[in-house]
Amino acid sequence: MKTNSTPPDTSTQTATPEDVAPPLASLMGFGGLIPFFVCAGAAHSGVAPWAGLALIICGIYGAVILSFVGAVHWGLAMRGDRSQRWFIWSVVPALYAWPPIVFLDTRTALLALVPGFLLCWSVDRRAADAGLIPAWYMRLRHMLTLGASMGLAAASLAPSPFLHG
Repeated sequence: MKTNSTPPDTSTQTATPEDVAPPLASLMGFGGLIPFFVCAGAAHSGVAPWAGLALIICGIYGAVILSFVGAVHWGLAMRGDRSQRWFIWSVVPALYAWPPIVFLDTRTALLALVPGFLLCWSVDRRAADAGLIPAWYMRLRHMLTLGASMGLAAASLAPSPFLHG
């Protein structure tokens, strides 16, 4: 007797609410990339006062966003169904972001923030694999991490806004 071994058609399955990012979360997330790209563009503009200021603003904004990414885990840890160790992780991105902004030159600080974003993405990916954060959040994080990292890297490559000598 022959059986039908074709897999079921999954093209008609609908995504569950856990799989789809809330529209406002997507809007706010992608809107949060705008300052990275505006600053990178201004840094490459050739207008010395604006270019120099854009580099500083991009670094400060990057540090704030990196802190926000960690703070997500503080909020989730408050629910009580997670290990208390997540409170520790939740402040690590802010502690990582602060020294480059304070102690490094602007371009180096921008580049130093990129590994912080990648580290946070890696921790979030493990949390998603463990079911601790929604799948939609991780899909959004893929794109937002890439965008933030590209914006920081692009700004760091801008020519010097000031003539020396």
